[in-house]
Amino acid sequence: MIKKIMIGFVTASVLSASAIACPKNSGEKACYYQAGHSTVSKVIRAVSKTGLSAAQTRKIAEGIAEYEAMAEKIKKMEIFPVDSFINEEFDEQRFIKEMSEKYVSAVAARATLYKYVFAVLDKEQRKIFKREYAAPLISKMIKSY
Repeated sequence: MIKKIMIGFVTASVLSASAIACPKNSGEKACYYQAGHSTVSKVIRAVSKTGLSAAQTRKIAEGIAEYEAMAEKIKKMEIFPVDSFINEEFDEQRFIKEMSEKYVSAVAARATLYKYVFAVLDKEQRKIFKREYAAPLISKMIKSY
C-alpha cells in the first residue's frame, strides 16, 4: 500500500513539475509541456499503469530528468542555414543537414528515453507499457476516420 502511495506521489510530482514549468494558458509557443501532449506526460501516463516498484520509479524519474535536460539543450540549439549560401552557389546538402539536425536530435533523445524505460521494465511491464502508450494513438486514429 505504501509503495503504491509513493509511486503515485512521485508520478504526480513529475507531472505537476512539468505543468508548473509551462502553464496551459501561458501563450508560449516554445512550451514542451502542454497538457497531454509532451513525450514525458505520455511516458508517465503509460508507465504508471505497469505497477512499478519504488526502485523502478526512481530509475524512470532519473531517465526522465536526463531526457528533459537533453530536450532543453536541443531547444537551445541554434541553426544557421544561411551558411549554405556560399559565394554565388547554394549547397543543398549542407542546407538539408543543418535544417534537419535539430529534429534528428529530438527524435534521438526520445528514442533514448524509450530505450531507458524499456531497460527498467520487466517483460510483462513492457507489454503493458506498449499497450498503454499506443492506446491514445489508436484512439486518435479511429476518431479520425
